[in-house]
Amino acid sequence: MQTAPLVFLSFLALTVAVKLPSNFQKCNRKQPDLKECVLKAVQDAVPQLTRAYDEVNIPNVHPLEVAEATIGAGSGSVAVEQKFKQCKLDGFHTMKIDKFEFDFEGKTLSVSGYFPEIKKECQYELDGKVLLLAVKGTGPSKVVLKNLKVTALFNYEEKMKKGKTHIKIISSKVNLDPELVSYNFENLFNGDKQLGDNINRVINDNWKEVFDDVKDGYVEVINRILVQLLNNFFSKVSLEEAFD
Repeated sequence: MQTAPLVFLSFLALTVAVKLPSNFQKCNRKQPDLKECVLKAVQDAVPQLTRAYDEVNIPNVHPLEVAEATIGAGSGSVAVEQKFKQCKLDGFHTMKIDKFEFDFEGKTLSVSGYFPEIKKECQYELDGKVLLLAVKGTGPSKVVLKNLKVTALFNYEEKMKKGKTHIKIISSKVNLDPELVSYNFENLFNGDKQLGDNINRVINDNWKEVFDDVKDGYVEVINRILVQLLNNFFSKVSLEEAFD
């Protein structure tokens, strides 16, 4: 299964070092409760991402705009490549984080938490089979993932820039576990409402089987978003600036 590269509409990575925004909490790497301080700082920062912070390369994630993404066909019930364009992904600013821990010696970052709801609205293109039923169409689509649990482990490297230490994610492992996924594809079969409603109903009745078959594609989408957000941020904010 392959997922096409994500193309973000709203920001580009730059490398000029800047200060941390004043409304973002800082922690001292030598304080005994560093893990608790970092967790609280991130918990306070995430809900503020409903506007762009251009100075640290963080876009407005309410919603996050993605030009295109492709979820490859699965090996079972989903025998169709899902092509999406003009996407708006919403809900990243609502993440409830219960772990955000740096291991500075091992150069890793461990994250876990959940999104109450991630909503993906895109223009879609489908032509294949789902649950052995033919499915074809283009038009608006909505996919909603409810209570999406996320665990992630990021490995990073350190790079010195003008005497400051910046980090870059070089590998990652992400897992997703939604409580429920709902789908709605409009204009299936050239707008045949009866056929379209039937396909949408069958997909939603069997949402877990459908999602699990293409889960790797969704994992890759979320993974690339998280990695790009982290790399953009730390391309501008050094460890010396992020921590006292």
